[in-house]
Amino acid sequence: MTGTRTLLAGSILAAGFMLTGMTAASADCQADIDKVENAVVHSEREGIDITVAEKMRALLEEANKERRAGNEAKCQELINQAKYIGDVG
Repeated sequence: MTGTRTLLAGSILAAGFMLTGMTAASADCQADIDKVENAVVHSEREGIDITVAEKMRALLEEANKERRAGNEAKCQELINQAKYIGDVG
């Protein structure tokens, strides 16, 4: 009986860590989305070429779709691409 309780407690703890990790990833992706949106909106001021800004906007749209679908890893991958091409810190 004690072994079952320990296993159950361990499983619940592991699930909690997974949820915390997913929430943190979601927050990171959203924070990066905000940075890219700001850079695109102020692309002229930021010195971003219009063609680069358009590519960033397309990646931003795809990242938002993936975030809404719950695919945080893909969201982060896409938004990282947008940050890279726009030199967004």
